[in-house]
Amino acid sequence: MAFTEAGPGRPKGLPNKHTLALKDAIQNAFTELGGTSYLVHVGKTDPRTFCALLGKLLPTKLSNADGSPLLAALTELTDAQLEARTARALQDAQRAGLMGPSNGGSGAAVLDVQAEVVQPAQLESQLESQLESE
Repeated sequence: MAFTEAGPGRPKGLPNKHTLALKDAIQNAFTELGGTSYLVHVGKTDPRTFCALLGKLLPTKLSNADGSPLLAALTELTDAQLEARTARALQDAQRAGLMGPSNGGSGAAVLDVQAEVVQPAQLESQLESQLESE
């Protein structure tokens, strides 16, 4: 049997027909189960599954404007490196109009952000208690 060249294949960006069929089936099942109200039910009754679903929606790689990783091993940075990054972030926020100019360390912040270290088990229990209270 002689070798023949293959055709041009599927055009770039055109999804596989099996992928399209699967997406349609999932969309139909979602609609039949109740759509958004079904997701609310899952969130209240099975937070672990709901959080796993949310995890699928989050971007897998975050980067700064210059392409460098956003959270590049912050735990491995020295205090001086962390302070330098913080200073650059504050300057960027001022340039973007998110903060007023620094006046002896007290800028007129438009954004007030507070953060704390949270362990995964602690986060899961907080989510569960929030869902139970709703």
